[in-house]
Amino acid sequence: MRLLESASLATVAVSLASLLTAVPAAAAPTDALSTRRTPTPVAAHDFIRVDKLRLRDSLHNSHYLTGMNYWACMNLAADSDAGGSYHRFIQELDQMAAAGINHLRIMSGSEGAPTPQPFRVDPPLQPSPGVYNEKIFVGLDRCLAEMAKRGMRATMTLNDQWQWSGGFAQYVSWANGNETYDYPPSWNFTAAPQRGGAPGRGWGNYTTTGSFNDYAAYGNRIYTDAAAEKMFKAHIYKVIHRRNTVNGRLYKEDATIMTWQLANEPQPANQANLLGPYKLQYAPNPSDPLLAWIDRISTYIRSLAPHQLISTGFEGKQGEWYWKAVHSPKNVDYGTIHCWVQNWEVYDMLNSSRANLVQAKEFASEFVGNASRWGHQIGKPVFLEEFGMARDNWQNNVTAGQYQYASKATTRNKDEYFSHIIGLAVKSFMRTTGSFIGTAPWAYGGIYRPEKQRQNEFGMWWAGDPPHEAPGWYDVYDSDYALQIVRQQKDKVDSFIASKGWW
Repeated sequence: MRLLESASLATVAVSLASLLTAVPAAAAPTDALSTRRTPTPVAAHDFIRVDKLRLRDSLHNSHYLTGMNYWACMNLAADSDAGGSYHRFIQELDQMAAAGINHLRIMSGSEGAPTPQPFRVDPPLQPSPGVYNEKIFVGLDRCLAEMAKRGMRATMTLNDQWQWSGGFAQYVSWANGNETYDYPPSWNFTAAPQRGGAPGRGWGNYTTTGSFNDYAAYGNRIYTDAAAEKMFKAHIYKVIHRRNTVNGRLYKEDATIMTWQLANEPQPANQANLLGPYKLQYAPNPSDPLLAWIDRISTYIRSLAPHQLISTGFEGKQGEWYWKAVHSPKNVDYGTIHCWVQNWEVYDMLNSSRANLVQAKEFASEFVGNASRWGHQIGKPVFLEEFGMARDNWQNNVTAGQYQYASKATTRNKDEYFSHIIGLAVKSFMRTTGSFIGTAPWAYGGIYRPEKQRQNEFGMWWAGDPPHEAPGWYDVYDSDYALQIVRQQKDKVDSFIASKGWW
C-alpha cells in the first residue's frame, strides 16, 4: 500500500517485539518497575545539544528520549484551590520515572477569555493578556523541580493550534477586541448520554458549532496579526525569564528545559487541495505565512535562551515539502512528527479485524520511515513526540449503557501498535543514517479512570485526553502494558549505547 510518500516498507518496518520481548496476553504489574535504578538528577547546566543526527549531554554522552506527553503537569502540580492534585502529580511522576521515562512534553502556556469558555483548560496560566495566575505558574515551577530530581527533561510547549488550551485563536481574539469564534467538534462533558448518579460524572458526547478548517484558519491569523504576535512574544519572554520558586533556577538557565516548542501542531495557512490517499498532504506553498512565522519566533526564542533547543511541534502529515520547509530554519534544532492513525481515518477503534490493525502498522511504517529519511536529508534529528491508539473499544457495549471509552476494554491492538511504532524509532536510532532520537506516547492518564471521574470546581477531570476530547480515548493508565513497552525501549537503547561505547 502506498501512503504519503514512496518508501520501502521492507526497509523500515520492524516490530519492537523483534528487538525486545513479545507482548504478553496480560499486562505486567506496574510495581515490577519500581526496582529499577534511581535516575541521576538533572544538573542545572547539563544542557542537551544536537550533534548531527543525535542528541548529547554536556559530557558528550548520547541522549535518547524515552518520553511521555503529560500536558496537564502545571495544573496538576498546582494547589488544590487552583484545581490541582499535588499528591497525584507526585505519584504519577514516580510511576513514569519507574518506567524509565526521561522526558516529558508539557504545556507552558494556556489562555483565558473574558467569559468562561467550554472545552479548554481551567484555570489558565494567562487569564488575559499579560496577566498571570501565579498559582498555576508555581505549578509549573514544581513540575520542573520535581522532574529534575527524577532525571527528566522537558519540552515546553508555548502555544497551541487547538482549542483546549486557548492557543492561537485566543491570541487572535485578544488582539481583535475579544471577538468570538466558533469551536470545532469538541467533547461536551454534560451532553447526553450521562452517567447515572450525581452531576459532574459524565459521560457526554461530541457537539459541533464549527469546522476544524474554519477554526484553524481563524487561529492561523496569528501568523500575520502583528498585535497577536506581540502578545505571544511577551508570553515567551515572561516564561523564559521566570525564576523557579522551588529551586531558584532561572528557566533560561535550567537544563531541565531541553526544548522550547513554538506550538502544538501549527497548521499551514492554506487549507485547500489536500492530496494523497488520506487527504493529508498539502501542495507546496513557499509564501505560506506559517514559514516566516516559524523563522521569526524561533529566532526570537534563540535570542533569549541560547543554551536550550527549539522545536516546532509540527505533525508532518502535510508531506515532504512542508516538513522540510518547516524544519529548515537555522534556529529549529530538530524535527518533530505526530502519528494519529484513527484521527486521520486510517484505523477504526470499533473494528476488531486483523486487517484494520495491519493497515495502521503499515501506515506508521511508511510515515516514520519517511520522516527518518527526510531528517537525514536536511541533517536534523527527529522526535516522534505524539502517537496514540484507543483501547479495544469494540468490547464496550454502548447500546447496553456502557461508556464507549471505558477502561475495562483490553489493549491488544494498542500494545501491538505501540511495540511496532516505538520499534521503528528504535531501529532508526540504531542506524548511522537513521534520524530518530526518541518517542513520546500521548498521553499519561496515570491513576485517572473514566469510571471514577468527577469534575472539580473548575469543571476539569484531568484525564490524559485534553478537555476537548473524550476522556479515556488515548489515555495511558498506570496499569497499562504500554509502560512496560516504554521501559523495554529504554533498556534496549541503553544496552545498545553501552555496547557501542560511543554513538
